[in-house]
Amino acid sequence: MEFFNQYGQRIGQEIQGWTKRPLPEKISLKGRYCDVVPLVVDHAEDLFPEWQSIDDDRDWTYLEDPRPKDMTACYAYLRNLASRPDRIYFAVQDKADKQIKGIFYTGKFDQENGSFDIGDVNWTPLMKRTRMSTESLYLVLSYFFDQLKYRRCEWRTGSYNADAIHSAERIGFVKEGILREKKIRKGRLSDITVFSITVREWSGLSSMMNGWLNEDNFDGRGRQLHKLSSFRRY
Repeated sequence: MEFFNQYGQRIGQEIQGWTKRPLPEKISLKGRYCDVVPLVVDHAEDLFPEWQSIDDDRDWTYLEDPRPKDMTACYAYLRNLASRPDRIYFAVQDKADKQIKGIFYTGKFDQENGSFDIGDVNWTPLMKRTRMSTESLYLVLSYFFDQLKYRRCEWRTGSYNADAIHSAERIGFVKEGILREKKIRKGRLSDITVFSITVREWSGLSSMMNGWLNEDNFDGRGRQLHKLSSFRRY
């Protein structure tokens, strides 16, 4: 549907009753397979061994920071992340063994327009391609869209980061475009690809993710019976 003003000019849809959105809090979000909890320094005890379980730095190529070289550096790294005033860093805790298996942040909180972003998604090898990777993002999206009533989520990633782009598209983020040579990251120029989900899309995506996460969709070994996309209804 198109909207026009009294001068015949095309304009956006009116949003009635809109008010400034509250800032998010550092709270724990409870899921079926994992909990999303505020990042703390002691999470280094779980994260550092898993980050070091890979012989090279390939999982850190597209992240802002290098992989911590020792436990002291890991503590300092997490301390810096947890204390950032412009972002809330979260950790993903496996319900089965209580181990921390990944981190990410929410930031760019635009209270006037109800917008935020997700970034620095860093899953350990134990978390990649598990139900937790999908559920953790679902939990934080639900917190913003359903509880805080935000209208828009952005996910920005390096344009060469094929894994992150696949993850964003799999969940239902819509590609908006590429910001050319937007950043200099680790001494190299980086194009940034911008994805988003709006509140108009969230209801369908929420239903899709909930359907996929249902225990009936997994066999006794935890393998999916149906792909996430098969639960899409639009």
